[in-house]
Amino acid sequence: MTVSMSKQKIRFIINPISGTKHKDQLPSQIEAHLDHTRFDYEIFVSQYAGHAAILAKDAVNQHVDILAVAGGDGSINEVGTPLIGTDLALAVIPCGSGNGLSRCLDLPLDPVKALQVINGGHKRKIDTVDINGTPFISISGTGYDAKVAEDYSKDPRRGFDTYFKYILRNYITMKEQPYTIVMPDQTLDVQAFFISFANSNQMGYDFPISPHASLWDGKVDLCIVQKPNPLELPIMGGFMIDGMMDKAPKVKIIQTPEATIIRPKADVINLDGESVMMEKDLHIKVNPLSLNIICHETQK
Repeated sequence: MTVSMSKQKIRFIINPISGTKHKDQLPSQIEAHLDHTRFDYEIFVSQYAGHAAILAKDAVNQHVDILAVAGGDGSINEVGTPLIGTDLALAVIPCGSGNGLSRCLDLPLDPVKALQVINGGHKRKIDTVDINGTPFISISGTGYDAKVAEDYSKDPRRGFDTYFKYILRNYITMKEQPYTIVMPDQTLDVQAFFISFANSNQMGYDFPISPHASLWDGKVDLCIVQKPNPLELPIMGGFMIDGMMDKAPKVKIIQTPEATIIRPKADVINLDGESVMMEKDLHIKVNPLSLNIICHETQK
């Protein structure tokens, strides 16, 4: 006697404007390469800012099994955060500019290979992090990187060249600021060019900001970076490329489950690559193993 297994329901949400890749071929690639013996699927294309989050919340209400997003880190945040604390699993087809979370999880950047990972169906729980009650999944921060994210978000052009333009422009114009960091076991007063809050290890473009950050250790890495002078920039860049930012000069990395960052004033933060205005004080708290994600079976 054969036992029939019910298919899982998977919803694809495509962000048509993320990154630099054209996504016109994605529907046909999904039809050709998704395992139809395992999945029934539907495809939605987000039409405006916030639409993907609405589609994600609807997927939770419709008891979809897997929600797959084709986009970058900002799209992953928009689609993934409504899934926190639910049984629904997030899958990713990397189509962004930097693709930080995807690179951290070693997900293929090729859509067909990413679909093969989805077909494998291996789920793992990862941490998420709240900032003043607003969740993020990969990387957030305040200071220089937040200003870069703000300027990049206003430019219709995508890709590394555009991103690098704002990296350079804001390096020239911005200065360090004073911060107080309150943690359960210590309080620090620091001068920093920026502070990254790393749940994953990747800022994107294969630049690991915190090489030992883990998506499942119950901690967020606070990467406190002072401003390098022009002669120190190549040195710091070399440490980053080699995955050794924890050993770079003018960098201090602290792992903690919770912290409050007291800033000089209310300002924008970088929230998974998107610019968001937030209050002066940032309360950061890890939500351990709160999101299911589809990844390689061998992912450690």
